[in-house]
Amino acid sequence: MKKFWVETYGCKLNQADSELIKGILKEKFEKASSEDEADFIIINSCGVIEKTERKILKRILQLKKKKKKVVLAGCLGLISKSSLKLVDGAISPQSILKIKKVCEEVLKGKKSFFLSKRKFEKPKFCFLKERDKNSITGLVAISEGCVGECSFCATKIARGALQSYKIEHILKEITLLLSLGFKEIHLTSQDCGCYGLDRGRLELPLLLKEILKIKGDFRVRVGMMNPIFFKKMLKEIIPLFKSEKIYKFFHLPLQSGSDKILRLMKRPYKVKDFEEIVEVINKNFDDFLLSTDILVGFPGETEEDFEKTKEIVQKTKPTIVNITKFSKRKGTPAFKLNDLEDKIKTERSRILFEISKNLNLKRNKKFLGKEFNVLISKKGKNNTFIARPLSFRAVILKKGKLGEEKRVRIVDFSHNFLVGK
Repeated sequence: MKKFWVETYGCKLNQADSELIKGILKEKFEKASSEDEADFIIINSCGVIEKTERKILKRILQLKKKKKKVVLAGCLGLISKSSLKLVDGAISPQSILKIKKVCEEVLKGKKSFFLSKRKFEKPKFCFLKERDKNSITGLVAISEGCVGECSFCATKIARGALQSYKIEHILKEITLLLSLGFKEIHLTSQDCGCYGLDRGRLELPLLLKEILKIKGDFRVRVGMMNPIFFKKMLKEIIPLFKSEKIYKFFHLPLQSGSDKILRLMKRPYKVKDFEEIVEVINKNFDDFLLSTDILVGFPGETEEDFEKTKEIVQKTKPTIVNITKFSKRKGTPAFKLNDLEDKIKTERSRILFEISKNLNLKRNKKFLGKEFNVLISKKGKNNTFIARPLSFRAVILKKGKLGEEKRVRIVDFSHNFLVGK
């Protein structure tokens, strides 16, 4: 039996697609224990920034030098046509159910490409037959595409307009994952906040209500939510997040602390909206994890604009600040704008990282001696385990078993994790 190996780049949505790919391929092929023993490699790509594209293209060339058959999945094939010249086959996110057919053709020595942008004929679910022994986390995509028009984003070129999956299909997938032994469900999409809008209304609260009706001992993490949609759902969604089945994890991408830059980015909210959301979260939860994204060095970003970004980060104190340096992408409106010098973007990234690091060191020190109930969710480095309290903060344990719930005391910390005993 031919063996395959899957490598994933990018977001949780890509990770969910990779799990789907593995499930489909296991129907006919065997999963290799390493790339070296694989007969063919799937590169599930991300095309958000140019740096990631260069990294992926370099990786493809490395594999081709090893005489490996390479199939490109994910967004890059639709964003960068030059990438298709390097591979033996390719699929787009919309044609992911064709992966087995593409791989069969490639193994016969043929070139095979399915790069459709059409909506899915059926949901991308229910191909998983077993759980990876190193994790109890199941990824469930709730939608594809988005409703945004961000001037810097190339992902919509590949994933297209919003297509929300039916609630009954999502519930079926979650029930399947729980039956396989998963204890943690991560809901993912390009924007979980706009779920259902293609059907005429924001349906994330309705989806969460139905998920909470599922019997069993499990936890749910909701993925990224655009601030504009989260604010519209505040009254409905905050009470749902108070359930012990839902992590108090809020991924709300700010992108910039300057309203001027947000307008240039075509982000449909103001900094004040973000502040008001965080204020409501603070009033309702004693301990939570706020994650945000900052795009540094967008064309036109002055020192004054950057100062505003620093100020809002210091004021709202997000636990996680995902910092990305602006990178031009062909096909986006921002491609035509005058780029800032890379050294300016690098320095601003460094400054923001230091601010975030210092905020977290100060915050995490306060957890010393405190006790939490945690769920051990996956294996960490050096024979450790990663556990999560309801706030979803990472707690490192030396002992444990996947899926166990433990009472732990915090004995040490770093800027990005706590150490429990």
